[in-house]
Amino acid sequence: MLQVARRYMVLFMAVMLLEACSKMPDNAQYIPADAVAVVGVNLRSLSKKIAWNLITGSKLFKEIQRRMPAKNAADAMGGIENAGFDVTNTFYVYTRADTRFEGGNLVAGLLPLSDAAQWEAYIKLVFPQVQILQRAGRKEAMLGTGMYVGWTPDLLIIINAATVADATEQGEGQDTAGSSTLILAEMDKAFSVPAINPMVNNKRFAAFAAHGYDLSFWLNYGTLVADYTGGMNMEVSGISLSSAAWKDAILTSGFDFKKGKIVGAISYYLPSQVASAAQDFGELDTDKDMLDRLPKNTLDMLLSMHISPKGVKSLLEQAGLFGITNVALTTQGLDVDYVLDAFTGDMTIQMNDFSLGAVYRTDSFIGTLVTHKEQKAGMTMTYVVKINNKANFDKLLEMTAAGNGLQPYGTGYVMPLTTSDSVYLMKDGQYAVISNKRSYATGILDGSFKSAKMKGHIAKKAYGYPFALCLDIRQLFQDVDPAVSSSPRDSAVIAESKKLLDNVSLHGGKYVDSAYKFDLEINFINTDENSILELIDFGMRMNDINSLSTK
Repeated sequence: MLQVARRYMVLFMAVMLLEACSKMPDNAQYIPADAVAVVGVNLRSLSKKIAWNLITGSKLFKEIQRRMPAKNAADAMGGIENAGFDVTNTFYVYTRADTRFEGGNLVAGLLPLSDAAQWEAYIKLVFPQVQILQRAGRKEAMLGTGMYVGWTPDLLIIINAATVADATEQGEGQDTAGSSTLILAEMDKAFSVPAINPMVNNKRFAAFAAHGYDLSFWLNYGTLVADYTGGMNMEVSGISLSSAAWKDAILTSGFDFKKGKIVGAISYYLPSQVASAAQDFGELDTDKDMLDRLPKNTLDMLLSMHISPKGVKSLLEQAGLFGITNVALTTQGLDVDYVLDAFTGDMTIQMNDFSLGAVYRTDSFIGTLVTHKEQKAGMTMTYVVKINNKANFDKLLEMTAAGNGLQPYGTGYVMPLTTSDSVYLMKDGQYAVISNKRSYATGILDGSFKSAKMKGHIAKKAYGYPFALCLDIRQLFQDVDPAVSSSPRDSAVIAESKKLLDNVSLHGGKYVDSAYKFDLEINFINTDENSILELIDFGMRMNDINSLSTK
């Protein structure tokens, strides 16, 4: 019996643990539903990776503190770890459009408190002239200029107090609460959000916030456009900017700091009005044969994608732009179907052979030979597109060449740039290639690069997805000479930067659960330390370089 009880206890604890891991932070209920942007910092998660005193005790933090313009600001930075904040919780900052505030936005911070008395003691120490008011079951105060705070035993809310109506500079520590009914009303509203219309009622936000990313970012495009247009139906170049057309357009980004890398999950939700057209996007991956043909040695950057022609047409129809686009193309003897049928939707842009070095030139100056150093950059840029209907594509190419002065070159064209550099446009029945290196263009068309293997971290992201952007940072910096700069400081910065990152990638693009999903990876050269520690260490090294350059 005791053994069974223990099993149930273990099961109960496991369920409670899972519940705790997926629980939305309590202060999220104070985010209003009309917030345009929301940034979250999960200190509970971050504290497991880095101690708070490691940040506040670092040389970088002390340098920031030293550079603060006002003494009280520097003192505030110095004692912030003893300000009563709950560092096992998530801090949020949100913006909401309000033209009564400077900049056209109200900015508010939601900071959980673990010790309100400690917070009160902290502000009295940093702002000795502060006047604390007791209002509606909470306390409020004006801190310095442009910052008004209100707090209960477990929550601190900060709002920007710089209003358009009251542009008069306020003295440090002065209590302006009684003279600003707007600020008082907005603080009341900020604490009343849970009972009015909180963001947590939005199912997408609730699921996103419950994930518990180290850093999170939420942007409501629909609300942003509605705020920009003032709710009116506006058009720019024939494109509707009405709030209805952009309703439910949302971007979410969550980032976690791991050992040797930063990983991110990004979701883009299309506006409701055109969501049905999205089904054709994200279904097909970038063409494998096209990726196989690319030159892979000294590959610094690769952008690959498949854009569904059928999806483009559906999007134009849903947005009400199909007719006007057809009318515009008719003047050239074309239509939307003709143009879209020319392409499969597969394309790549890549950069190879990047270099940045120093060259020395000798010029005559008033009869004297003077040698000076100049920077010289080099790179090969290549664009590839896969052809669907060759006849349609050839007609479009001929029209483009005629209007841009391209010179015939074999089965394609050439555009001379200088006496030694040209851009080549070559094609066959399957592909068209534009490159400033002729051997790359011909090699892609004849398949001579197909036997070479793409680097693993690039191949893993490029193959099997509709979209990929890969930067090989280590390869990119390989031929960057730190001595390219005449400044010892800049040379030192380049040398240190070469030691930080290995590669960066953004890939995905599949349409899942009403959103396009993307994954971000930032991989560091040092894989033994947590990435946030690597960034702090890099910041301190940059600070050391700046300190030496000012001596």
